[in-house]
Parts: sequence; structure tokens; C-alpha cells
Amino acid sequence: MTTFLIVRHGEAEGNAEGRFIGQIDVPLTPLGRRQVERLAPTLLDLGITKIVSSDLQRAAETVRPVAELLGLMLEYEPRFREIANGEWAGLMADDIATMWPERFAAYRAGEDVAREGGERWEDVQRRVREALIELASASRSDDVVLVGTHAGPAMAIARWAAGHPPIGNVFTSEFPPVANTSVSTFQMISNNPRLIEYNRIHHL
Repeated sequence: MTTFLIVRHGEAEGNAEGRFIGQIDVPLTPLGRRQVERLAPTLLDLGITKIVSSDLQRAAETVRPVAELLGLMLEYEPRFREIANGEWAGLMADDIATMWPERFAAYRAGEDVAREGGERWEDVQRRVREALIELASASRSDDVVLVGTHAGPAMAIARWAAGHPPIGNVFTSEFPPVANTSVSTFQMISNNPRLIEYNRIHHL
């Protein structure tokens, strides 16, 4: 049984205004760095044996302090990146609604809308699920793996671990959005996930 701690990055540039950042490689804000400072000490006594992160800097900067404090190597896995927003990348919701009114209305209604040149949420869940299964297969039964990622992948992972099908917009699903530096926990037993905790933010 491998335990996974799924951490969303600290506040990054564009988060507060609701910009569709996706895979744009923006840094943490000053608030985001303070959130990381509060997060790191709460993870040190959890038996973490491996740390893997999205290769985007906001995710890596969130889990790097834990790696340094524990003396562990920080590994990078691009499959833990946020959704590829395609033509929506960097835009605000109002901009997208103006430029693609029908498609954005469907997105807000809960459909898994394809962004031109980007991904669907089903694509995100598929790649993060594959990455997690590979990590679990390569881990010992008592390993605790810290994963630095983003809101969309964290929510897609939670839905998968809770047994929900990979359909629809994750931001209009049964789960509320994960907060910056939140921790969600699940266990993997023979490639079968089990959600333990979602969106823990007591350090904030």
C-alpha cells in the first residue's frame, strides 16, 4: 500500500484574479511563498520517502523546501502539470466568454470542453492516473510519496480515488476547488486508489 500526499502549489501569479494559467510557467507570489513556509513544517513527520513534482516552477517551488529539509531528491514528472489550456491560456473568464461564447457556456454548465490546441479534463485524469500507477508500482508498500501539482490534477486525482468517472468539468464536480498548498491524501492498493482526506489546509 503506497500513500500519496497530493499538494497544490502556493498562490501563483494570476491565481487571485482567476486567470486561466494552465501550463504557463508563472512563479509563486509573495503570499504563495508564505503559504509554502507554513506548509513545509507540517509535512516533515509524515514519513515521506519520495518527492515528485510537476516541472512547472510554482509546483516545484512548493515542495522543494520539504525535499531540502528531508534530504530527498526532487524528481520531476510533466504528467502532473496543470491542464493545457490551448487558446484559452492566459485569458480571463470574461475574455473567453466573449471569444467562444457557446463553448464557454458549455464549460460553465459542467461539460468537459476541449480547448483548441489544448486538453480535456479526461486527458488530464488519464495522464495523472498513469503517472501515479507507475509510481505505486515502483514503490515499496510502506512508501509515502509527496506529489507537487496543480488544482485541476489534484481534483481529477481525488475524483478518481473516490470512484467517480472521468467525465465533466472538474471545477463543477462534487468536490470543491482545492486551496493553494492544500494536501489531499489517498492510498493505492494493487492499483486501486482510496481517498483518505481532501483539501486539508489547517496550516493556513
